[in-house]
Amino acid sequence: MLTALTIENVENKKWYKKIFYKLRGNSIRVDIKSARGVVLRNITYINRNGRIDWYALDSEIGTQRNHLLCDESIILPENRGFKRFENTEFKIQLACNLGVFVLSKLKGVVPDIKVGLFDADASCSSVLEDLVKYCKNVVAVSDNVDEYTENIQKISEECGAEVFVSSNRANLSDCNLVIAPARITEALPISGGAIVLSGFAPTVCTAGLVYFDYHFRMPNMFDKIKPESLSNEYFAGALYTKGRQYELGSIVATTCSNFTSSQTPRSICDYLARMSAG
Repeated sequence: MLTALTIENVENKKWYKKIFYKLRGNSIRVDIKSARGVVLRNITYINRNGRIDWYALDSEIGTQRNHLLCDESIILPENRGFKRFENTEFKIQLACNLGVFVLSKLKGVVPDIKVGLFDADASCSSVLEDLVKYCKNVVAVSDNVDEYTENIQKISEECGAEVFVSSNRANLSDCNLVIAPARITEALPISGGAIVLSGFAPTVCTAGLVYFDYHFRMPNMFDKIKPESLSNEYFAGALYTKGRQYELGSIVATTCSNFTSSQTPRSICDYLARMSAG
């Protein structure tokens, strides 16, 4: 079972309404919905007096308090063991999926494109096999080169592709497309015109056109149980990680964005094609 928390703040500037809400107090509503084997318990806290009674919520939330689904604007009290579910695995998967999809559309159209996979801890080495299906010029940059050895041998035998692996970040400098599934926490020598697909917003200034928010239509049935306060990406991440709905791991985003702009897979393809031609 998944448990989600929604805070519904009731505001009214009329004085008699304020008195009424204060006398009435706050309340908790619990809705239980299910879809495709997933049961969601959505707890809505109706906040009328401006104060949240975390003791009352604690008894309702119970053992789900350490991986609670909620909007990031909700500040959870750490002293009661509340912890927001963090969407990491699924966001990483979305970045990889979009990178592979873009390459699949460019195969044969842009033969000389160069792709970089920045995977410092070698946690995403398996994506190499998908990348080389559509691109023969792939470089992987990682601090754990040995972890790639087995995958490289398998790729060479099955695909006949050569993959260069190094810990030297300079190998990313001439890549047209860089896939950085984990959060970028260091300055990288990436070209200013490169497309960078990451699972998270970088913590340092990063060159290139960096995208890290992914948008898609929630699969049928799951959209009927998703709380309105949660994004599709966040809720699907909970379904994927906690609900074991692993088929969601094949989703390809319809758009990706950063703080100021967005791209579709088609617009990324067009951009990379123009870069290659120019």
